[in-house]
Amino acid sequence: MVRTVKVLSASLLAGMLLVAAGCSTKNEAQPSGNSATPSATTESKTGGDKKVKLRVVTITTDENRNNIMDKYIKPNVAKAFPNVEIEFEPGGGGEDMANKLKTFNAAGDMPDVFWDDAGYFTPLNSTGSIMDLTSAITKDGFLSKYAVPDALKHFDGKIYSLSSGADTYFTPVIFYHKDMFEQAGVQVPKTFDEFIDVSKKLKSKGMVPAVTPGKDGWGPKLFLLQQMIQIGDPQAMADLVNNKTDFNNPSVKAGVARIEKMVKEGVFPEGIANLDYGPANEMFTSKKAAMYMMFTWELPNLAKDNTVDFFPFPSASDKYDPTKQVQFWGSPLNGYAVSAKTKYPDEAVKLAEFLAMADAQYFESTGAPIALKTGNTVAEPAPLMKKFINWYNPIPTKIASLALNSLDAKTSAELATQGAKLLTGQYPADKFSADMGKIWSENTWFKK
Repeated sequence: MVRTVKVLSASLLAGMLLVAAGCSTKNEAQPSGNSATPSATTESKTGGDKKVKLRVVTITTDENRNNIMDKYIKPNVAKAFPNVEIEFEPGGGGEDMANKLKTFNAAGDMPDVFWDDAGYFTPLNSTGSIMDLTSAITKDGFLSKYAVPDALKHFDGKIYSLSSGADTYFTPVIFYHKDMFEQAGVQVPKTFDEFIDVSKKLKSKGMVPAVTPGKDGWGPKLFLLQQMIQIGDPQAMADLVNNKTDFNNPSVKAGVARIEKMVKEGVFPEGIANLDYGPANEMFTSKKAAMYMMFTWELPNLAKDNTVDFFPFPSASDKYDPTKQVQFWGSPLNGYAVSAKTKYPDEAVKLAEFLAMADAQYFESTGAPIALKTGNTVAEPAPLMKKFINWYNPIPTKIASLALNSLDAKTSAELATQGAKLLTGQYPADKFSADMGKIWSENTWFKK
């Protein structure tokens, strides 16, 4: 049976946007245990002074995640859970997190609470390792704190993960340094051909035109392939996400060819296929690269440099209009999940709620819109965030991310591998499409 991936409407997003326009990035407000936080004043059911012990595996991939842990979770968790001893374990992200959790699951050693991801949800769920949270969060009222509760539901109608809802507002864009563009005498490109020309001019001035994480196929898998298909034919991209087409589609092949063209035209630095997330970010922030292809979760950090601006991926045909179609990150499966085998389900659910609220408080403090209501008063967003919201929110067609909503674990790993090879410049686009066509035909994501 084919699963249908939701395309979010502008009205749904507008409703979410009303929840929080965001706070100023000047000062990150520290959570003070206000009523919005699930305080988990639940008494330990073990009795006496004996503490419940819970183990948590968290995502630890970037500065945002470090800030959430250091400024929102650690300073408040002991007060929120006086009768619980909590062990936090860093999980990394991507394949590292997937492999770690699959290993725990196979060994019967699942953490009580963990960061769930669409990429490895299926093997965990098939062994009964993930709790359906619907009843618990409805009963305690936490579900009512979400502006759009239905956005949490998996295709089977159940809720497995809790998040801040900020994911819906993450989309890939091209950040750029305005001063570097001025030095090179180039303007923001409106078309893909103009983007290639701008890149050539930047390179002629001794600048690296653009950078993005390439190691383990991160960029191609999570957004670059989708963007290169979408800018030529957004309907073909939506069809691929929904399993209504495959890698033999001419528009899909054309998107793959655009990645090959960027590599061969020198848009990216040498060794892009081995460039990790942190070094890619540093190349841009240190102005070793003029452009940075990345999700808008980096916007609050990058906006601290007043030379930074962004633009949508330029069009490759008249079928695409960046004010009418856009990719959105996120899946109802991404967020904090609870092991169905935990010894302390009540405490574990409360902890998952606390962690989701910590995420919400952090992203709210950066000016990012969220769907989980914190109860805090929010101020006008910072200029670059306001520009983003004003562009993104009215877009009528928001296409779900292929990486989170259409790939089983094997297909996900293979797309990452093939994507990294594509960035070497030694792997022809036609070969990529043929290889991925076979892999796609064996994808079990859409089978029930």
